[in-house]
Amino acid sequence: MPDTFFPRSLWFPILSILAVYVAASMLLGLILGNLGTLYDPTFWSFAAYAGSFFVTIGYAVALRGGWGLEIPSFHPEKWKANPRLIVAGVILMLATGIVLTPVLDRLPDTYIERLDEYMQGGFWPMFTAVVAAPILEEFLFRGIIQKNLVLRLGPLWGILLGSLIFGGIHLVPQQVVYASCLGLILGSVYYLTGSLNSAIAVHFVNNGLTSLLYMFFGTSDSLERRILGEGPLWDWAYGISLLLLLAAGWYTVARIRRRERQTSPRTPDSAEN
Repeated sequence: MPDTFFPRSLWFPILSILAVYVAASMLLGLILGNLGTLYDPTFWSFAAYAGSFFVTIGYAVALRGGWGLEIPSFHPEKWKANPRLIVAGVILMLATGIVLTPVLDRLPDTYIERLDEYMQGGFWPMFTAVVAAPILEEFLFRGIIQKNLVLRLGPLWGILLGSLIFGGIHLVPQQVVYASCLGLILGSVYYLTGSLNSAIAVHFVNNGLTSLLYMFFGTSDSLERRILGEGPLWDWAYGISLLLLLAAGWYTVARIRRRERQTSPRTPDSAEN
């Protein structure tokens, strides 16, 4: 663990950003939720969701000068996507869904049932999940929070803690577990490519597939097992997915450490844009 694991210059900005996000989500949800009688309530849910991110990102930008907070660059070169890592990220995402299925099946269904009801609400829930979430969540949780954790704690700790924070904000137990693991994939893709577009693309595919499952099945709960069944096909898929994730984890850690050694004479953030 780095000696500078608890610098005030890191934790005040990160914790205050999260506090602003939670406060903005609750306040906007309360205010806009009362407008449901005037128009589609799911639209106001989307407006509260998007508004909370705009407020939080605006606050993070305001911290940039006084606290040295890094914000993603809008230079076109910094947003180039890496097709190979996007494909790899999608494959690992699917493998993660399979490996986590036995764990997620044991979690209480109460909150996932409420999520199912919300996702069946039509256009705005789908738009939020497929379009708004990949862009806004990646900009905030990878482009700002993870980026600054990596700057001060190093890539391995930065990606890990950023993933746990990303999972924690989802609140629904199944989503907390899955999003934390997905965050490791998204965080690694972002760090290795330096491109938010690559992480956004993987996030988009993940949420797009989930939304399609909601459209056809009315839920995304335990669908991997339902599709593959309980027989040998499931056993093979689970074993292959587990080996794939272990191999990918080993390769990613080795690649990150190799990059750290290569960039150590330069600035701490030279591996990430």
